Amino acid sequence: MTAAAPFSLPRGCLFDGAPAILGLLGDSPVGGIEITRPAAHALPYAGLVAALLARTGFRLDFGGRTPADAIDLIADRLIGRGTLAAERTAFAADVAQIARVMQQVVGGPPPIVSLRSYFAPGDLVWHLDRMSGTAAYRFVWGIGRPAGMALTPASNIDHGRYAAYMRREHALLGRLDTQVSVGQGTVESLWEHRPMQLAALRSGSFPFVIDPARLLVVATGCASIHRVDTPGRAGAYHRSSWGKRDAPGLQLVVTASADA
Repeated sequence: MTAAAPFSLPRGCLFDGAPAILGLLGDSPVGGIEITRPAAHALPYAGLVAALLARTGFRLDFGGRTPADAIDLIADRLIGRGTLAAERTAFAADVAQIARVMQQVVGGPPPIVSLRSYFAPGDLVWHLDRMSGTAAYRFVWGIGRPAGMALTPASNIDHGRYAAYMRREHALLGRLDTQVSVGQGTVESLWEHRPMQLAALRSGSFPFVIDPARLLVVATGCASIHRVDTPGRAGAYHRSSWGKRDAPGLQLVVTASADA
């Protein structure tokens, strides 16, 4: 576990345990922390990751499935029934451990788990993840992704301008996400007629950001945990990196809530 400098992203490890992770989150200036993970090439399921990333983009919400069942479902469809069975088992065990730790962080029901390998342009906009309930945290790990996400303090957001921006852009961003996910074009081609908005997606410098340089970036290869916005607790503003648009990696997302 690494203590935070005056403005730096605290770094921890899943093996530190839930109390230590909560302590780091409490000290974070942006509501998020960095979690060390093995390098993608050193993972015992590196071959499985590479095989899945060689296929078309997908998203799988685990729902009530166990990690083993969910990974079998997507791997059977994309790379063949039973292929890389030992690596599937290793990946499922890793996902199950992450989910256990995240559940311990909030002391609630089993977390929501999803896996995806496509690029969502809407994530390039500074935003909050939102849920009902009292407290929630989200673990994000982009395996094989060339850049990590960035976080910024809530005090760096002009909330009036942010609300106005989202009223104007939210539906357009949702349509852009859908168009990119079904292969109708790249974000550059689809928003070629909106050069200012495209430049903001590329740089992260939106009109509601007070100081575009006041941010912290999750190191490449690391995971992160950040606060989800709930009625009782403020969330963490974050955005994806433009660098992942051509290589989104295999993104594991585990969302743990204190409430059902």
